[in-house]
Amino acid sequence: MRTLTLLTIVALLWSAPLGAQEKSEPKEKPVQTTVAAILKDPDNFHKKLVQVEGKVSDIKKRTSRAGNKYTTFKLGEKQTLTVFTYGHPDIEDGDEVVVIGRFFKERRVGNNTFKNEIDASTREGGKIIKKERS
Repeated sequence: MRTLTLLTIVALLWSAPLGAQEKSEPKEKPVQTTVAAILKDPDNFHKKLVQVEGKVSDIKKRTSRAGNKYTTFKLGEKQTLTVFTYGHPDIEDGDEVVVIGRFFKERRVGNNTFKNEIDASTREGGKIIKKERS
C-alpha cells in the first residue's frame, strides 16, 4: 500500500509540471497587414510574425549544395516582398496566396544579406496557403 501511494505521488508530481509547461507559452498570432504597409515602415514589422496576401511572381524552386530544397518568390504586384520557405510548395507564378511568416528588414545568412524578406518556413511559425481561383 505504501509503495502504491508513493508511486501515485511521484506520478502526479512528474506530470504536473509537464502540463503546466504546455499552457505557459501561447502561440504567437500573426499581424495581418499588406505589402505596402510593411515597405512603408519596415522597422515596425522587423522580426514580427506577419500575414500578407498577394500574387506570386518570379518563383524560384532550388536545392542547396547540402541537398535542402527551398523556394523564393516575390509577393505583390506594384510593390513586392521576397518570400522564402523550405521545400517546394505547390504554387506557381500568378497564384494568389496568403503568406504567414517572420518579416526581416535585413538578415544575414552566411555571406549573404537579404532585405525585406518574409521567412515562411515552419520553424518561424510560417506557412503558405494557396487561394482558390474563382
